[in-house]
Amino acid sequence: MNKDTKEVEKSTLKTFQEEIPSIYFSDKDIQEFEKYKKNAEYLYRDLLKFPPKMFDNSKLIDFGAGTGENTVYLANWGAKCTLVEMNNKAQKISKEVFQKHTNNYQDHKFILSSIFDFTSEEKFDIVHCRGVLSHTNDKERAFSKISSFLRPGGYLIFGDPNKAGGFQNMLQRYIIYKFADDWDKMVKVAEYLFKEDIDRSQEAIGRTRRAIIFDRWVIQKQDDPSIKEVLQWLDSNNLNLYSSYPPIIPSVLGDSAHHQIKFKPQSFKDIGVLTEAVWLMQNESDKQEIPKILQSFLELSQKQSSLTSYMSDFNSNSEVNKNELKHLIEEYKKAFAKTNIITHLSKRMDIFLEEIKQLLDTVETNDIDRVKSFISNTKYLFRGALGVRHVDFIAYKKP
Repeated sequence: MNKDTKEVEKSTLKTFQEEIPSIYFSDKDIQEFEKYKKNAEYLYRDLLKFPPKMFDNSKLIDFGAGTGENTVYLANWGAKCTLVEMNNKAQKISKEVFQKHTNNYQDHKFILSSIFDFTSEEKFDIVHCRGVLSHTNDKERAFSKISSFLRPGGYLIFGDPNKAGGFQNMLQRYIIYKFADDWDKMVKVAEYLFKEDIDRSQEAIGRTRRAIIFDRWVIQKQDDPSIKEVLQWLDSNNLNLYSSYPPIIPSVLGDSAHHQIKFKPQSFKDIGVLTEAVWLMQNESDKQEIPKILQSFLELSQKQSSLTSYMSDFNSNSEVNKNELKHLIEEYKKAFAKTNIITHLSKRMDIFLEEIKQLLDTVETNDIDRVKSFISNTKYLFRGALGVRHVDFIAYKKP
């Protein structure tokens, strides 16, 4: 390990020994664990298409395991886990978590080590690493290192913030560092300027406010990868993309199961750029925002139904009125031309980018009260979710 890599590890360890970011339920009652596990079941089964039974009787290694709270339910689903973590305080909690929430504690291993220092001849069915590599000095090398422990045919579960999805977080860091030069001041500035964001996060995840602040803003290394970088890493390490959440592939695929050569998402590395544009300014929940984005689909749906229904179930006794069909085609053509998912996004993006430019001018005044006032009145910037904070990928190693 080079000097810079070691220094980043020391800095990260110092920060996360002060506040451990992976405490979600271990300081709460059993109901919180059940709630957390139920959400994990939905994520894996319904969103990542990787059902809990995939973990049954598997050998799994988790790099940057923290307090074990993203691993213990995998153990409940049948995985025999090796937890690699460099923070001894977090590892102490992970052992307690596994003792409390598993009935086969002796089947799991706990290794105190950084990713770069870890060595083993063993290969694993599943390699798990979520929310870790962005904090390393060389995320690409770290990705290759963890991938090297995956057996052929095995699965890699990797998650980190996204470069575009975390853009607003980077703007927050810029502002906080402008007005604070030590941990206590960072906490005060974060509470003053971004209280609503912290409130929202605390309600959703249940961590302490200080832990949220340390995890987002105090931690010095936060080098988030883009979708393109992740796809390049998969290629470099002989891995195929299996699934992701949020999805990165636009809904334009049309090959049937009978196509012998199907489109491979990794073959077009810029496939996620429109998705990342959405992540960049994400603030409302999908339940609220998607109907607005897809508003132009309503007329298209009606006209498409009319056109295709006219020809549906055509048989030897059917007849076609040429003029009527041509009319339906023209109506469909008009509706299709007006269909555009970019329209709503483009209006939002214009306002969002203009607000960023105004923010930069406001921050340069060095008046924190003016910055506070500006942030309080933005329409999209620093509103709601503030972008997409975390993206998960599952890939498999080619046999």
